[in-house]
Amino acid sequence: MTGRLRRALTVLCAAAALSVAGAGSAGAHPTGQKPTVLDLYLSKQSLLHFHQALHAHLADDRGNPVSGAYIRMYTPGHAKLCQTVTDAHGDANCDAPLAAPTEVVNETLNGYYARFDGDDHHLPAEAHAPSTLVAGDI
Repeated sequence: MTGRLRRALTVLCAAAALSVAGAGSAGAHPTGQKPTVLDLYLSKQSLLHFHQALHAHLADDRGNPVSGAYIRMYTPGHAKLCQTVTDAHGDANCDAPLAAPTEVVNETLNGYYARFDGDDHHLPAEAHAPSTLVAGDI
């Protein structure tokens, strides 16, 4: 499934969940914060250069990108991989060093996570994605 299609389906599901929950619109949330959708993409871990490429996308419940948001990416064992800020397109990209050997195995088997803690205008969001180990460059 392409990233845009996945994002559109996620936004539709979030809107449906808000509707079922009785929230008429994003502005109807008690705190005044908009719900967010965090997409996380396949991590590629390079054994050749001991780093990994991580990519996330943050949007509000209407699909508009959220810029300037801090995104933390971490392993299933909660080892921090990186923290970065979303750009004008809502994208958060980072090149992170490989985690400790046991966490590399854990991440390869169980994927990795990202979290946006929320801000004055947006609610928190979390995501999970698979991770793959490659012998060469990425």
